[in-house]
Amino acid sequence: MKKAQVIIGETYVAKVSGTLAPVRITGVSPYGGWFGVNAKTNRQVRIKSAQRLRGVLAQPSAMKEIKP
Repeated sequence: MKKAQVIIGETYVAKVSGTLAPVRITGVSPYGGWFGVNAKTNRQVRIKSAQRLRGVLAQPSAMKEIKP
């Protein structure tokens, strides 16, 4: 994924701590990248690079079917 394709408020499949997780982007980080919320754990994460984002999640409930 490219930096210009990231939309704030959208939910993406992202690599977090070695596993794929649904992450809702909440804002832009002043240090580069974005802030988001892991939908599985409700913890804040920082996405430093658009390369960690795998794509837009069509339905949040569809994440149960995604395996790494």
